[in-house]
Amino acid sequence: MKERDEDGLVIRPNKTRLKRELAELQRLVMEIIDLGEGDRAKLGLDDRFLEGVTLAAKMKPSSGRNRQIKYLVKLLQKQDLEQLRHWFEARDSRHAQENRHFHVLEQWRDRLVEEGDAALGDFLRQFPQTDRQQLRSLIRAAVREKASGKPAGAGRKLFRLLREMSVES
Repeated sequence: MKERDEDGLVIRPNKTRLKRELAELQRLVMEIIDLGEGDRAKLGLDDRFLEGVTLAAKMKPSSGRNRQIKYLVKLLQKQDLEQLRHWFEARDSRHAQENRHFHVLEQWRDRLVEEGDAALGDFLRQFPQTDRQQLRSLIRAAVREKASGKPAGAGRKLFRLLREMSVES
């Protein structure tokens, strides 16, 4: 039954809004295709949809794959999208948090190499369980590497130690 306004005229759906919603669903299907098997299973989608996603993931870009994606969009319209969107938001939030943590560790590494003992004191106050001797040794090696222009092997080791210390605290 078609929706009608107060005058009894049929209300036509907004085509632009419908196209936008379909484009959003297609983007969502593409994200689901890019996920690994384990993550797809966590989404709580029906088996028929997941089988179609597995098939589309195996296909090379072609008109057949495009048809499969359109079919998946049609199936996705029948699913509960709120839980799906919530899962993607949580995942994106987790990635953003990990990236921020990564950048903080990079800043600590750069600061330790540039400032030396002043930054070391600040770091040890924040992370007192750190092995001071190992940290100083890695900082000295990273400073030598930077001065000589060698590849940053000690800098990477220093970063790994910083990451370990930040996880332990």
